[in-house]
Amino acid sequence: MKKVITSIILMVFSFMAFAQNNSKNNINVNGAYEYSISPEYSSKMIVSLNNVYYDAQTMNIEEVKNRYIENLAKAGIKKEQLKEMPLYYALIGYEKEGTVYEFKTKSIEEMEKFLNVKAIGVTRSDTNLEAQLSDEQMAEYAKLAFDDAKVKATAIAQKIGRKIGEAIYINDTNPQKIAESMYYGNSEQKKMYYLSVSFELL
Repeated sequence: MKKVITSIILMVFSFMAFAQNNSKNNINVNGAYEYSISPEYSSKMIVSLNNVYYDAQTMNIEEVKNRYIENLAKAGIKKEQLKEMPLYYALIGYEKEGTVYEFKTKSIEEMEKFLNVKAIGVTRSDTNLEAQLSDEQMAEYAKLAFDDAKVKATAIAQKIGRKIGEAIYINDTNPQKIAESMYYGNSEQKKMYYLSVSFELL
């Protein structure tokens, strides 16, 4: 039994020594590639009697909704482009009647038009952009980011009189679905694809 325990301990120490020696022969770098997206923009507007501070005794929710729809039509946005979301409004928890309208478009100019339309009883909820990368795009961008990492690793190795070997570890944490808030005016259509790579250091 003691021999077995001794053998296990020796194996553990050997593995740890190998790992330490192996880690000394690695070079870890980050690669990056800039790519473009064609996002879809979405925005939600809360239409509620909670937001009506004047004429509150005479206006009803249908009048508030109709005035907003009319103002949108003047800006060139049709009612058919809106999606009404009563459940979303119910989850907000306002005590007075209301609803939520969601507008989606792939045109940033059209989204700007929508956001600039004002009406009594209407407040903005959130505005976001979304994009989806295909498997082919993910693979292509990862390869280009890998190439960038390899160039960096090669340059560093040359500076210290070494060379790089095979890639022994690749870490890709890029999301396939991009969803970002535009609260601070972020409508950037350029994104960075990052990759962390470890190479053998020869």
